[in-house]
Amino acid sequence: MKVLFFQPYLANWRIEFLEFFIKKSKHEVVVYDGGFRPKNDVKSISGNKVSFPVKVLKSLSPIFRFKNQSYPFFFSPFLLFNLVRDRPDVIITEGEINFINNISIWLYCFVFRKNYVWWSLGKVRTRKKNIINKFFDPIINNQIKNAKCIMARNSYAKDYYIENGLKNATDIIVAPNSMNNYKALNELDSTIQERLYGIKGNKKVILYVGALVEDKCPSDLLEAFSLLENNSDLLLWYVGAGPELNKLKEQAALLGIFDKVNFFGKIFDGVGNYFNVSDLVVVPGLGGLVINHAMIFSCPVISRLADGTEQDLVIDDVTGYLVKGSSNKELARKIDKIFIDEKYTSFGLNASKLIASTWNIDVMYQKVNECIEYKP
Repeated sequence: MKVLFFQPYLANWRIEFLEFFIKKSKHEVVVYDGGFRPKNDVKSISGNKVSFPVKVLKSLSPIFRFKNQSYPFFFSPFLLFNLVRDRPDVIITEGEINFINNISIWLYCFVFRKNYVWWSLGKVRTRKKNIINKFFDPIINNQIKNAKCIMARNSYAKDYYIENGLKNATDIIVAPNSMNNYKALNELDSTIQERLYGIKGNKKVILYVGALVEDKCPSDLLEAFSLLENNSDLLLWYVGAGPELNKLKEQAALLGIFDKVNFFGKIFDGVGNYFNVSDLVVVPGLGGLVINHAMIFSCPVISRLADGTEQDLVIDDVTGYLVKGSSNKELARKIDKIFIDEKYTSFGLNASKLIASTWNIDVMYQKVNECIEYKP
């Protein structure tokens, strides 16, 4: 069977999975990259060497802003031509954000009696519906109903599609959105570890990993850290870069905690070393893969509302804590609790067991295969 993976933006975490999948799969695999390139991006295929052939399509992808929300319109004008030429049996396509290209995919599948799989996290939970959704949702919903199945990235996504009547539960398969745990663990470096332990000393480390952007709420973590009952034995580490960096440094100074905060900048290769040295990961805003990544290294997680992954992996009083609402005092209270009760070690062990049994690259591979071979 010829299987085609198409994404408008082939990011590094997708590259990791595709490398793993192609190496193990019995199927003939074709990969299309829609050619979209965010400005100064190093996370896409343009900044990575890949071990498999990729067809990079021409892209016309404007991004519009409406009511403080961004709307990318991904369009690869020669997609249909390439599909007809390559004749895949099954197409795995990115979901809602790729709806314009999915028109070409639907047309190809209709004419040639092929199938496509809808790969998605459902609804972005911080995004509000407006008139744009009212116009495009009927098109998108029709595309969803015509997919042979939905490959949901987490349980939240599955529930979203069922609750909105877009697909039967039997037509939705959760393929856990996972890092390559083997590759992550192999990136540990004794030299980096020694340097980080030297910075850490005899203190405990709270870690934030991700872009320093407003949606991810990195400033809330600074405020929560300043509200802790006792942060004298704690350090706060930020791994990431973004437009909020200078504001965060100024905020740390104003809060009187600048000497306890380290900004390490943008790190991709070897970021597992930071998870491995840390005692707790906090996700104060949007995120998802960071939770899985942390737990690979036996690191417990405190998370607010993220992309839905937190509902599967952050189990209260087992692998960490979920924080409802936006109160920084409540975020601080949960951080205090995990250190005062000295639960970070046991939570970390529970987290690594959960990853080993339910949320790893092997399970993801198995579930993707189920979607490819699924018969409605």
